[in-house]
Amino acid sequence: MLPDRKRWLVLGAALTLLAAACVMQQPGAASRHRWWSGLGPVLPHDGFPSDCKLCHQGEGWNDLVEDFAFDHLAETGVPLEGAHEGARCLRCHNDRGPVEVFAEQGCGGCHVDPHLGRLGGLCTQCHTQATWRPEGQIEMHRRTRMPLVGVHASTQCFRCHPGAEAGLFTPSDPNCITCHTSDLLQTTNHVGLGWVDNCQRCHQPTDWKNAESTP
Repeated sequence: MLPDRKRWLVLGAALTLLAAACVMQQPGAASRHRWWSGLGPVLPHDGFPSDCKLCHQGEGWNDLVEDFAFDHLAETGVPLEGAHEGARCLRCHNDRGPVEVFAEQGCGGCHVDPHLGRLGGLCTQCHTQATWRPEGQIEMHRRTRMPLVGVHASTQCFRCHPGAEAGLFTPSDPNCITCHTSDLLQTTNHVGLGWVDNCQRCHQPTDWKNAESTP
């Protein structure tokens, strides 16, 4: 047997030669198989057509032909609708695992829930596949303790629900005084006369200036 020092020298030389062989074997291999920023590495193409030119053009592997088209519904049985139709393939098909596993989880399989589960798991109650901007919020609010009418219908959510900008809707008390304490304190006679609640007796949710009746 070789002495320990010589054995380590031989092993180091062998590893150096092996590394050099890997690098020199195919110049540009690292470029072809590099990590796609934010998308993951390219998947094995074992089940793809053998004619690479159907999808790729030029000298690199990252440029697809300009008229590249893939009928996702016809080829896979899964339709791509809304924003999914324009998404790059690697957004769903990457090294995380079989896409079917994530699809079975619904929207949460691919999209992080900014609401942390507080609004349930049925994203389609508020969102469509076209955009993440919620729709139908005023109609949905009618089923709560605070139907949105007048100026409340055009008020930004975070004015009443702290954290709404980040998707976290903190429950809010529907009483007027909860949000309008500063408006009450700016009056000249309300506090002195004890008019500190039941604002709707005189005011409508359109304007604070004109009271329709007196208590």
